[in-house]
Amino acid sequence: MKKFIKIIFTFLLLFLLPLLLWKGSIAAEGVRNGLSMAYRNVLPALFPAMVVCGMIGELSEYVPLPTAWTVWLTSQLCGFPLGIRTLTRTYRRGLLSREQTLRLSACCANASPAYLVVYAGEKVLGSIEDGVLLLIAQTAVSFLMGLLTGAFKPALPPPPENKSLLSVVVDSISSAATGGLILTAYITFFAMLAALLQGVPYFQFIYGFLELTGGLRGGPYLAAAMVGFSGCAVLLQNAVHLTEAHLPLWPMVTGKCAYALGMPLTLWILKLF
Repeated sequence: MKKFIKIIFTFLLLFLLPLLLWKGSIAAEGVRNGLSMAYRNVLPALFPAMVVCGMIGELSEYVPLPTAWTVWLTSQLCGFPLGIRTLTRTYRRGLLSREQTLRLSACCANASPAYLVVYAGEKVLGSIEDGVLLLIAQTAVSFLMGLLTGAFKPALPPPPENKSLLSVVVDSISSAATGGLILTAYITFFAMLAALLQGVPYFQFIYGFLELTGGLRGGPYLAAAMVGFSGCAVLLQNAVHLTEAHLPLWPMVTGKCAYALGMPLTLWILKLF
């Protein structure tokens, strides 16, 4: 099966290469749009929070809570991919079992509050209130999934690593800079694909499920479904940390599909009140 998928993907790449040569100017315009969106809108809204959340992630082990709760709270505050990175780092240190790590991977791949409120709410939907409701819906779905999967089993709090505060600050700023470049690369690549595929019917409704930041659009319910799934680009970023820890991807992907269904429903319930 894996070999068959690789063959199909290779043929898609062989199709994409001549398309890039034929539609080079359109692809270049898509790259410019992606870079402009990243540096004008996304990074100014997210970079400060990325630095602070990176420090929170590094210092999360000093929180006097059970390990599973600490990881889950970190994922709520820091967003992707820091939530999954904290989870896999905790697992590699032997502080979580493999089973519990897989269960947490289904509910710890979350967008950060800064992304939901500042970018999705204020910049895309034009309403901070909608951004706050997205945040509440995501937290509710994530918490419910954690309860249903038994991810919050009691565990001893992790012993803190002996890491200096200076290194935490320096590493967090460096990590945010690297993360910003990686985020820009994903946004730019998928913006280029979007420019090439703009003639495909209903592609504008599919784009957000491929790359969330560039494709996030529509009303709050469609945006909630897109944020819930997070986009293939985000899944790939999370997958890097899971595969490095030799963990399967299906719990995270299954969880994100559940988010995509659960967040619009939760948002609808919230709007009733």
